Amino acid sequence: MSTTGAVERPILKWRLVVVWAGLPLLLAALNEFALNVALPSIRDEFGLDLSSVRWTLLAFLIADALVLILAGRYGDRVGRRRTSVIGLAVIVLGSLVCAFAPTFTVLIVGRVIEGIGMGILFSGLLALIADAVPRELIGRAFGLWAFIGALSVLLSPVIGGALAEVASWRWIFGVNALIAIAALVAARRVIHPVTAPSPSRSLQHAALLRIRSYVAGTVVVSLIYFTAALTWLALVFYVGAVHNLGPTMSGLAFVLYGVWWLVLPPFTGRLADRIGVRLPMLWGATVGAIGFIVLAFASPAENLVLLGLGLCLIGIGVAFVIPAANAAAMGSVPAEDRGDASGINMTMRLVGSILGLVVGSTLLASAGRDEVIVGAQWSWILAAALMILAAIVSMTAIRPSTR
Repeated sequence: MSTTGAVERPILKWRLVVVWAGLPLLLAALNEFALNVALPSIRDEFGLDLSSVRWTLLAFLIADALVLILAGRYGDRVGRRRTSVIGLAVIVLGSLVCAFAPTFTVLIVGRVIEGIGMGILFSGLLALIADAVPRELIGRAFGLWAFIGALSVLLSPVIGGALAEVASWRWIFGVNALIAIAALVAARRVIHPVTAPSPSRSLQHAALLRIRSYVAGTVVVSLIYFTAALTWLALVFYVGAVHNLGPTMSGLAFVLYGVWWLVLPPFTGRLADRIGVRLPMLWGATVGAIGFIVLAFASPAENLVLLGLGLCLIGIGVAFVIPAANAAAMGSVPAEDRGDASGINMTMRLVGSILGLVVGSTLLASAGRDEVIVGAQWSWILAAALMILAAIVSMTAIRPSTR
């Protein structure tokens, strides 16, 4: 059956497509959050300092960001299944290189390969979901996707910490390769290959940037990812230096932040479908800002109760923001341009993560206990300011009726 000029549609129900799209989120969580917990182990094995070992994350994120936009347009032309399969195959290769890396240089090469594969895979992921879901249910779909992402974020630091402490950080990449292979096999059953829409109908990037809700949703998500990178890096080194917690306990501390992503997104996604995306984005960013202010007060006081409260508030806030911001961005873009839109959106997430990692590692460059406390405090003050900025963007750039 010819599908020329048609927008790509999965064969099976949209929920199955969303569940499959959650596997890349698990891969991303392992490559960022699980590996973050293992950074001290990698640093010790190769005899590195923080400014060097951070390239384990930066090399991956930069390669990912550089590939995303070009791969998004490629997916619009040749179909999302093909780009998904190629991306997953490259991730398997990169993961195996990392798992058996004899030197830090080889590890970085493997991370670049992984980043390229992740960029190809993620370039059309939001578009894949948006194509599969009826317009009136898009908030619910992104809520389910955020739920799967939350489960991945919740489990991956614990998995990474346990593997680094009990076995080796190299096992993180072995698990990564196995999940990518499973997703590769499932992609052929879940995603329906079709011919891409006519290029003459496609918007240019400049035209996408004139869609107000798309720009606002993308900017807010980028700010959230900036704060997430700051939060996690500061948390790992803070609880280690100040409270003497190992990798496994550092991962468990993150549960206070991530559990709300698991519980709330199905509800917040439905809420965005009912009342529009503006208020959930505004509420979430405001609660998140309050949480970061609490963390900033907790760090010099060395108060674990305040630390836990701050992490809970941030998690609740992010659980409101992310589904609504995704719906605001992708729900406002014509179907034939969602690959490009998805690529730009994902690139901006990575830009936020990269900036957060660079700024956070600079603030935490000194290894002394007192210096870590001060660095963590400034990280969380900056994150609070970025959350306030996200609230302002949500309030001013999103129209009240936008769904």
